[in-house]
Amino acid sequence: MKQTQILVVGGGMVGAATALALAQSGFEVCLLEKRPPDLSWSAESPYHPRVSALTRASENFLASLNAWSGIEARRLQPFTAMHVWAEDAPKRIDLEAAAIGEPNLGHVVENSVVQAALWDQVMAQPLIRVYADGIAQLEETEDAVHVTLTSGTSLQAQLVVGADGAFSTVRTLAGIGLDTHDYAQAAIVGCVRTERSNHQACWQRYQASGPFAFLTLGDHVSSIAWYLPLEQQDWALSLNDAEFARAVTQASNGFLGEVTEVGARAAFPLIRRHAQHYVRPRVVLVGDAAHTVHPQAGQGVNLGLLDAAALAEVLTEAKSSHGLDWGRRTVLRRYERWRRGDNLVVQRAMEGFDWLYTTDEGLAKGLRRRVLPLADHFSGMKHWLMQQALHGRGRLPRACQPQYKGQTS
Repeated sequence: MKQTQILVVGGGMVGAATALALAQSGFEVCLLEKRPPDLSWSAESPYHPRVSALTRASENFLASLNAWSGIEARRLQPFTAMHVWAEDAPKRIDLEAAAIGEPNLGHVVENSVVQAALWDQVMAQPLIRVYADGIAQLEETEDAVHVTLTSGTSLQAQLVVGADGAFSTVRTLAGIGLDTHDYAQAAIVGCVRTERSNHQACWQRYQASGPFAFLTLGDHVSSIAWYLPLEQQDWALSLNDAEFARAVTQASNGFLGEVTEVGARAAFPLIRRHAQHYVRPRVVLVGDAAHTVHPQAGQGVNLGLLDAAALAEVLTEAKSSHGLDWGRRTVLRRYERWRRGDNLVVQRAMEGFDWLYTTDEGLAKGLRRRVLPLADHFSGMKHWLMQQALHGRGRLPRACQPQYKGQTS
């Protein structure tokens, strides 16, 4: 039976970041990923349909993992403003980085680019062993977890980290329940070229069917996030390129002109998920395995990276305490108390935005038409919102704080 200190299941953005942060703290880590990413990426590669809007806290954490330079060497796009409005509101809300003395409000980066930059470091880290395998069985004991992989290989770890996404096998095998809410919406994502420049901004328009957003990837190149009733998902994916371009132009109300070119696209249903517990004896969940949120503000991966940084900090502090068993549940509960409340707040806030901008109830209409336009005139409120979105809320893990910040674009 092979042994390791920590087994991380899932090598996506959050799983790879978790493995790296733990290895940097001196833990021996096995990283389990069925499909390791293709690292033969170049700046000429087509844009991938899934992107994330990374906050400064995420940037700092990725820099601490030596991965930010790999992102910069590939492809990223800073955004300097956000423009938000509803189709029935008389005025839009404009959030601009210059107003708070910042060079940008974050970076839009393809998920595949973030993962590749992290895996550059994973493959160079001597304390990480990678298995292209899956997990089939999990048995917890007082001082270890016995794991059987789908290949039949047996592993023993002092701790198993479930970073294996929304349909987490680790969560299921550990018997952790899940609270869910189906939004009855689908997100259509992809990359398009538009007639007009996006001016390094992210543009979000709310309409009765759901939000529509352009996220800047270049001067005339944007990632789209088009939210539709779930029953329209198949229709949107069935459109040919010309039909899809016309549909996107119509959904955006042409505020960046005509869509002149479209790339690969994908769709996924929107479901809020929250694990009833983040920890079990010698098992812990991070990222989408623990929580998923409505993606309209692009906070999903940022929350997951905060999970990874917080878990690494909690385990490292416990390890440095002489004789303390860092894998026991009382230690893991420190991580759960730190992160679960914050993730819940963001989940509810995203649902509040969705209600505010898409419902036809009288109260919501009144807020959209009368109160929200006034908010654009209160600079203090806007500055606070931008600072919260860019730098995070509450106590940040040390690796996400400014002293760890790498060179920015």
